[in-house]
Amino acid sequence: MSPFLFVLVMEALILRQRIEQNGGFSYHWRCDRIQLFQLGFADDLLLFSKADPNSVRLFKEGLTVFAGLSGLQANLQKSNLILSRSATPLRDTLLAILDFQEGHLPLRYLGLPLLASRLSVADCRPILQKIEARIRGWDGIVLSFAGRVQLIKSVLSALQVYWAMAFILPKHVIKEIEKRLRNFLWKGSTETGYAKVSWKQVCRPVNEGGLGIRDIHALNKSLMSRHLWRLIMQERSSIWVNWISHYRLQHYSVWTISTRSGTWGWRKLIRLRDSLRPCITYRIGDGTSFSLWHDPWHARGALISHFPLGPQHTSLPITAPLCMVILEESWNWPSVTNMESIDITHELPTIHGGPDRILWTGPQGSFSAAAGLHSSALRALQ
Repeated sequence: MSPFLFVLVMEALILRQRIEQNGGFSYHWRCDRIQLFQLGFADDLLLFSKADPNSVRLFKEGLTVFAGLSGLQANLQKSNLILSRSATPLRDTLLAILDFQEGHLPLRYLGLPLLASRLSVADCRPILQKIEARIRGWDGIVLSFAGRVQLIKSVLSALQVYWAMAFILPKHVIKEIEKRLRNFLWKGSTETGYAKVSWKQVCRPVNEGGLGIRDIHALNKSLMSRHLWRLIMQERSSIWVNWISHYRLQHYSVWTISTRSGTWGWRKLIRLRDSLRPCITYRIGDGTSFSLWHDPWHARGALISHFPLGPQHTSLPITAPLCMVILEESWNWPSVTNMESIDITHELPTIHGGPDRILWTGPQGSFSAAAGLHSSALRALQ
């Protein structure tokens, strides 16, 4: 382990020790189910707790012990305490304990905005400014058309990838990005120029008569679909997947959770499931990993969507795993009299035995950004 990693691990262990040994710590109400109180990236540390003096004091003590052992202290000028409106009465007390500055959302973290509301065009202005600055930096350089194409592919298109991995970009922002790329392609600057070919044609693969420039909307969908794929695959080693499973999905699945509830970003993300579904196959093994009612292992899709009274008619609970209707690698459904139930039990797929598997139907056999881009691009460019 490198010295830097050792220091980070030591910091986490000290904070954990203070919380467990002293007691009285209150988790943030959106972190208690998974006992999350810190996130670290590089030399940044995010701490979460209920806004009460005892919990904040334990954080302060942990940071003080860590500073005494390592010689590393929190930078008070760059450290912020962010409070909800309900914690306003305790504001002065908590700030005095930590000696931090008060921070307010939105703020920038690792180059991206931390928001409590929907992503606006103004929030995305840094992307447009980066593209404009890079294009202006090439002023005075004589570039061929092929040279401009290559710069768009290798430089300009890459500038928004970091954002496209974290947010579903507003349509207006995507149009503004495309406008700048289009102007640079045909004019060599940010000035508006006459487009000889539609942007949709420009973004087609070279073997289809295009220039092979990546479609930004398709790229954004592909990169964000990676998050959905991790949820579908239940990557429990991921803190994000674990949090979503406990606070968003609960006993639902990606396929049946409502798209009308939750934050703006969550609603946008979950709506991408329709573009993923045709590319995913549920291969039944022993049925222990699949939800009977919420996963689309059946040809009709998630049964609860077509058969909302199924749990009552079959006496199989809404949280039932698929293995409850499998016995020795054969289907073992309870007796049903409802005609819809009978139809469903007559259209059952093959049980293969072994572990359940979720397969990406593309040639790669597993989801990747490239595979998702290919799938999204086909739809976006039709």
